[in-house]
Amino acid sequence: MLLELLSQERIATKVRAENWRDLTRKAGNMLLKDNLIKSEYIDAMIKSIEVNGPYIVIAKGVAILHARPEDGVKDLGMSLVTLDTPVEFGHETNDPVKIAFAFCALDRDRHLGALSELMRVLMRENAVDQIFDKTTSLEVFKYIKESITK
Repeated sequence: MLLELLSQERIATKVRAENWRDLTRKAGNMLLKDNLIKSEYIDAMIKSIEVNGPYIVIAKGVAILHARPEDGVKDLGMSLVTLDTPVEFGHETNDPVKIAFAFCALDRDRHLGALSELMRVLMRENAVDQIFDKTTSLEVFKYIKESITK
């Protein structure tokens, strides 16, 4: 399920981001490039964090960026950005963010299986560091694929 949403082409490694807004735009632009969202979805992800705080920083070093389906989703998908230098979102315990996933869903249910797989990958010992340390999208994709199949 996860690999149906996250293609190797939507993984970018060692990306330089000025701040969390820049990171959100870069992760969102991969979804936009593949015509999975409208540009306003990226704005909605940023606005959601501004209004609700850094709730999307779900674990040490990990953000899962998203907005509501009605904010401009065209199709189901996910992107992944690993950072050159981690960025602060203002989360009390889980900052700084090293890796960020952006996802878009057409409804509130169809993506849950993929998110469940993603959580299993991230709960593996040293998973965040393993993903962060990879230097190519292929290495990250292979790591995620192997983590799912083990």
